[in-house]
Amino acid sequence: MAVGVGIATEPESRRSAAYALTAPAVRMAGSILVGLAAGLVLQAWTVAFLGRLGSEALYIRSVYTPVGYLTLAVTEGLVVAAQVSAGRAARDGRHSEALRSVPTFIAAGGGLLLLQAAVVAVVPGPMLAALGVAPREQQPVVVFIVATAVSSAVGLIPYLGAGVLRGLGHTGAAAWLGVTFTALSIAGTAVVHWSTGLGVLAVPIGGLPATALVGAATAMVLKRKGLGWPTLRGDRQAAGEVWRLGAPVAATFMLLSTATFGYLTVLQSAGPTEVAGFSLGQMATSLVMVIALAVGSGAAIAVTLRPDADRQGANLAGLTATLRLSLPPYLVIGASVFLFRDAIAGALTSDQPTAAVTAEYFAWTGPTLALFGGTLALLTYLEQIGRAGVAFTLNATYFALMVTAAFLIPGQATSGDLARLIAAGNVLCFISLWFSARFLIRRGGGR
Repeated sequence: MAVGVGIATEPESRRSAAYALTAPAVRMAGSILVGLAAGLVLQAWTVAFLGRLGSEALYIRSVYTPVGYLTLAVTEGLVVAAQVSAGRAARDGRHSEALRSVPTFIAAGGGLLLLQAAVVAVVPGPMLAALGVAPREQQPVVVFIVATAVSSAVGLIPYLGAGVLRGLGHTGAAAWLGVTFTALSIAGTAVVHWSTGLGVLAVPIGGLPATALVGAATAMVLKRKGLGWPTLRGDRQAAGEVWRLGAPVAATFMLLSTATFGYLTVLQSAGPTEVAGFSLGQMATSLVMVIALAVGSGAAIAVTLRPDADRQGANLAGLTATLRLSLPPYLVIGASVFLFRDAIAGALTSDQPTAAVTAEYFAWTGPTLALFGGTLALLTYLEQIGRAGVAFTLNATYFALMVTAAFLIPGQATSGDLARLIAAGNVLCFISLWFSARFLIRRGGGR
């Protein structure tokens, strides 16, 4: 109801602008969703591949997860920065300069990832102690982390290239490059493992041929779009974009990791069944996040490329378009999750007690999933129109309040308690975000 009032009082011109943005936003969101889905397939296949290698491989992958958040934070932060930077260049009539910031982004991200690899290789003790790695697994864990960091540093080239393509509105090309990367990575990992027996190292090493081939293909596509490789030198403006655009996005990923750790800490004494059931519920929810990410990205790109002199008006119209596009699919998903919660939980695990906990999680969060999807889409939109700092501040406030509330639950908290808290948080966060975002865009003008 609160959102309906906000939309109803919009000027007619802004409503018209929001409708005008819908078609390009849907087209771009669809292409982006294909690329994101390909990434999910690669993640699922990697877990299945490691699972077939045995418990040791899965242990190494599990231990790597906190470190993986660091790598993901660096990569995604820079991809968003590249996308926004390229979009602004195209909108301002500087299409040929869309790659200008990329060398600085590669230097910054590659430097951080290679530094991570060097620190872990030279002084692994503190990291291994913090992760609680068993003595006999320490060497394999160190080698895996170093190899993955180096592979990720090289992978920045095609990732950032795809970000530039999306920023310029070529979301279809970026999506198919993502699908190609997934297919080649799966094939490369399988071939490396079966021909060399490298085990877990087949994952980072097997992905290198895919990185090289897709990197070359990305360069060819960029050239066909009228872009040449930029001068390999530092750029002060690009360094500022790393801080303004990339750093808040990276910090948001770390925030998500910290919040998840906080929830699991609250549940620790409740027993493994409660922890497992809650984690399964959150994992399943994360799988449907790609729709919100695609909608937010598609709307942001459409707005960034729109040559309106009134940037504030365009940003507000895009905010409305994002909301209108994100709510319907999540209303369907939320209703399905609620109605078929027992069947979904049973499909996720054969352990009946754990399935019951997961079903209870869905019973509370399913009815508010539409608001969760809307919130995530709006935050993604804010990040990708250059308001990443605003999005991070709102995210940080929300998670600080949620984790604090979780620790204040009297007695031993259960998964059901946290599910009720998250459901209430979905409602309050959505309403407050809608009005906060509109207020901050109006106050901050537009870029």
